[in-house]
Amino acid sequence: MNISSVVEAVLKKHTKKNDSEVKKNISSNLEFRLLFTVDLSKPFKQARKDFLKNYLNDILTLSLGNISLAAKRAQLHRRHLHRIINDLQINPNIHKKELVKPQEYLRENVHTIIEETLANFDDDKVREIYTNLDDISVVISKNIGPVSYDEALELFEKEYIEKALRENSYNISETADAIDMSERTLYRKISRLNIAVA
Repeated sequence: MNISSVVEAVLKKHTKKNDSEVKKNISSNLEFRLLFTVDLSKPFKQARKDFLKNYLNDILTLSLGNISLAAKRAQLHRRHLHRIINDLQINPNIHKKELVKPQEYLRENVHTIIEETLANFDDDKVREIYTNLDDISVVISKNIGPVSYDEALELFEKEYIEKALRENSYNISETADAIDMSERTLYRKISRLNIAVA
């Protein structure tokens, strides 16, 4: 899923100004927060578990509790998704009873994330986007695809580890202790996720 290109195209169409900083912030926030929230204050394993529960609950909400459809959205084999859901003690039947319109659910998420992102900028830079926010949210939500399980997990791990490294002045030993992870595992993840260590 390439949210950045969707955001750029939509903002170009709906606004006259070309503010790359605003676009970049909206894109990165949508990329990371579109379907999930993360508590980065917890140890890695617990934060990862909570993240996956949030992600899969949202996928199930968008799929109205249908495991086959949820597996397709997450790009997982149905049996694999079933195992993960059972391990995380998620009850998919709850989502079958919810009267959720997937497109409206997605649009509301997009709208909220963009609105919260715009709050970080002065009024002059974002007034035009605020004016067209409803239209922008509709178009973006219609043009983005689902985030796969692997993509979501990679986004989480990269965001979590980068933040932990920054908070510990890029000291590997202190970061590993802080997030309750072995140094060896941390080095391996830094390498796999192409994380720059300042």
